Amino acid sequence: MKRAEIKLWQSNAISGVELSKVSQSYHRFPKPFHDTYAVHLHESGTMIFSYGRAEVALKPGSINLIHPGVVHSCLPGNEQPLSYRCLFLPRKFMDDYMIALGKKASCPAHISLQDSSLFGALSAAHRRLEVDDGFLGCDTILALCVEMLVSQRNERASWRVDNREPKHIKVIRDFLHAHYNERVSLACLADVVGLNPVYLVRSFRSCMGMPPHAYQTQLRISHARNLLRAGTPPAEVAALVGFADQSHLTRLFKQTTGVTPAFFARSL
Repeated sequence: MKRAEIKLWQSNAISGVELSKVSQSYHRFPKPFHDTYAVHLHESGTMIFSYGRAEVALKPGSINLIHPGVVHSCLPGNEQPLSYRCLFLPRKFMDDYMIALGKKASCPAHISLQDSSLFGALSAAHRRLEVDDGFLGCDTILALCVEMLVSQRNERASWRVDNREPKHIKVIRDFLHAHYNERVSLACLADVVGLNPVYLVRSFRSCMGMPPHAYQTQLRISHARNLLRAGTPPAEVAALVGFADQSHLTRLFKQTTGVTPAFFARSL
């Protein structure tokens, strides 16, 4: 049986692009969101992908495009391990192609596609970046694949979710973004928006897919990744993003990404 493996690394050829590869894994990732576009290429096993109140079973050959900031979950659909690849593309990278192709940025926050040609092209680009990241044509190959993806995103969307949010949810999110590395109590959030704490938690979870404290944890992990990319030692990152100590950061970072902060830093 093939050994389970999770890899996460940054491209040397294309600035800001990160890649991951999950092979034969049973790891159950908590609900994440990314500060980049995420392109998920599903290779084997059945994955239950959920966003908002909708869910879809991803089969081999499925392509998922997830917008920045979208809370989602990816869980095994049965007892079989999962294998998939992901491309994490900066907002500017994708937005530039949308502008060039005349596409609107207001299309669905999540798109699921079944397109064998596009899947093959994106998988080939990912594999090329994995084994030959210094290859001169890597950026060209990926650019052509992204152009194909962006060109189809409106026409081939499988389902849409209304992602409008109440004003108090935006206020809470903005507050947590501004104070992600501080201790924020539920009572504090309730005072900010003038709502009952119980209602606040229920409303936030219903809209965002996770309670406020879990959202703040994901923000901390996102900022930790940025600091690690900038060369900050893992031991310093924990305090900077608000975790109690390095072991706390390591445990939650690995739970969320599948690798430790030290492994992630070495992969950059």
